[in-house]
Amino acid sequence: EGNSPKDWEEQFGPSVAIFSALANPLRLAIAHHLMHRPHSVSELHTCLGISQPLASHHLRILREAHVIDREQQGRTTIYRLKDDHISHIVVDVYEHTREHHAD
Repeated sequence: EGNSPKDWEEQFGPSVAIFSALANPLRLAIAHHLMHRPHSVSELHTCLGISQPLASHHLRILREAHVIDREQQGRTTIYRLKDDHISHIVVDVYEHTREHHAD
């Protein structure tokens, strides 16, 4: 564990990528929906009221940041959160903001 910016990037870069991916209301909403159960693009499009291309775009960003995984089930792609750590981030941040930003 060094003290140079390069060392910090190496150590914290992957974590920053997760926070960056979740730093969008729609992507956070997608993660929140995936906490409860896996969804297809079509299901996310319906429950969030967004177009399928927009859902796919945000799912790609979340996948590239290692927030979600995908699995083929026949012709359908199912998306789920990568692991419980991601669920904890989503829940903890949501609860924190509810407690500290209440009017």
